[in-house]
Amino acid sequence: MNISSRGILKILGVTAVFVGLLSLAYLVRLQLIWIGTAFFLSIALNPLVETFRKVVKSRALAVTSVFLLGAGILTFLLAALVPPLVHQTQQLVENSPRYTDELVNGSSVVSEQIRAYHLVDRVKSSQSEILKYASSASGSFFSILTQLFASLAAGLTILVLTIFMLLEGPHWSTTFWGLVPEKRRAHAHELANQMYKAVTGYVTGYLMMSALAATITAVLLTIMNVPYAVPLGIVVGIFDWLPIVGASIGASLVVVAALFSSVSAGFVMLCFFLVYQQVENHILQPIVQGRTVKMSPLLVLISVLIGIGLGGILGAIVAIPVGASVQILARDYVARRLVHTK
Repeated sequence: MNISSRGILKILGVTAVFVGLLSLAYLVRLQLIWIGTAFFLSIALNPLVETFRKVVKSRALAVTSVFLLGAGILTFLLAALVPPLVHQTQQLVENSPRYTDELVNGSSVVSEQIRAYHLVDRVKSSQSEILKYASSASGSFFSILTQLFASLAAGLTILVLTIFMLLEGPHWSTTFWGLVPEKRRAHAHELANQMYKAVTGYVTGYLMMSALAATITAVLLTIMNVPYAVPLGIVVGIFDWLPIVGASIGASLVVVAALFSSVSAGFVMLCFFLVYQQVENHILQPIVQGRTVKMSPLLVLISVLIGIGLGGILGAIVAIPVGASVQILARDYVARRLVHTK
């Protein structure tokens, strides 16, 4: 057998192995998404665990404290928001004619402008559209909740995997670096640190943006005496994590909730979100992505679309840090190839 024939056989063998691995990955893609989600969650939560560990002096207690805190926040949100949302949505449907009459015949600035510009007929004709908007907004909320809790097995699996990764992370890290050849260890450490900083920086940046959105929303709702101001602000912060559509869904929910209180409150919140989302999209997000993940808007969008296609909401949330990590590895590979070719 000559060299060219051996080369062809090697190429065919490598191709067969590659196709086999792709087929295997496709068969277990759901489980791989769970593992990947748990991995990035553990990286994102590790700084918080380390902070708690400095206080409680035990990593196990620190991990337990972090998850108890998360469970408490989730319980608070569900108890504070779901029953009122259902009840007030029903009230909105029942009292819609009265709200429309108050809007048209009231003494507020908005009502005066409606009469001044002869918009009474248009407001009355749009009553059904307002109800449709409210139903779709609340429906979106419940749809996302349904998707989040639809697979209890998936949620529990990701939770358990994340806990074990946080608990055993230092041990596995030490073992892994012990297996890396010493001459490559420093470079591998540098790559790992870059990816770690990208993930934790992304999480920290989005936590700050979410906290800002939640705080401003809660303050405005409190000023206008809208019920459940703090829980609604927290909901805006949580939905702000969902790429592309999350901020719009959170805003729509708050606008509808503000409409329950008064039409003017709903109008003010609508104007606020229109302005704030422009500031967030064009100023805050580029700063976060530029200083942490360092990805172009096109790559961010591609990563999110792939993440949604593979893993739905969870895939969308982890898509950007995953894309940033892949980008770091790709850039390093290209840089090393250019050095070798010179």
